[in-house]
Amino acid sequence: MSILWISILGMLPLIGSLATAGENVTSHSDHSSRAWTVEQVVASLKEGREPSVSFEEATYSSLLTEPLIVRGLLRFTPPSTLEKDVLEPYRERYLIEGDRVTFESERKHVKKTISLEDYPALRSFVEAFRATLTGDVAQLKKVYETTVDGTSRQWTLLLRPYDPAGKSMVDYLLLSGSEGHLTTIAIRAPDGDRSVMTLRRGPSK
Repeated sequence: MSILWISILGMLPLIGSLATAGENVTSHSDHSSRAWTVEQVVASLKEGREPSVSFEEATYSSLLTEPLIVRGLLRFTPPSTLEKDVLEPYRERYLIEGDRVTFESERKHVKKTISLEDYPALRSFVEAFRATLTGDVAQLKKVYETTVDGTSRQWTLLLRPYDPAGKSMVDYLLLSGSEGHLTTIAIRAPDGDRSVMTLRRGPSK
């Protein structure tokens, strides 16, 4: 079950590629040498998001003898629809519409729908990432301890949940970017399972 939730959570912050924020920085210095803030990262997520982006994701688990690698598409439809389509090497779909989460798998012959009302920890993550995509830094900081390191040329955003229920699901999320674009996100569960997702520009082939 932990791999399933990691996969669901892994789609949330990755819909948009980042654009340079640049605001709140004085013009007489080289912006690329200035340390970035969480406000700048979130602002650029809002400004630079795309309706869809392709990805490659590697999942590492004690239940697997080798990493599981999947490829597909991530989509965001404002204000609240998030979707992850796995296209290779099998077909799976994760869809979050409002408070409803649907999981479909051809290989497992499963289609399951749950309500976020029944999963408070997952609901808090969904709400926080929706806030990220809409530029709501206050909501993000309400759910996560946020730490930004680096400059616009190479930065990381570390997210650790405050809530005990959230901590039981996710140890941390680590977003990495370069020159204003989100390039990877790593998610680690308390049991050591982890996933690393790499974003690609343009549609999945």
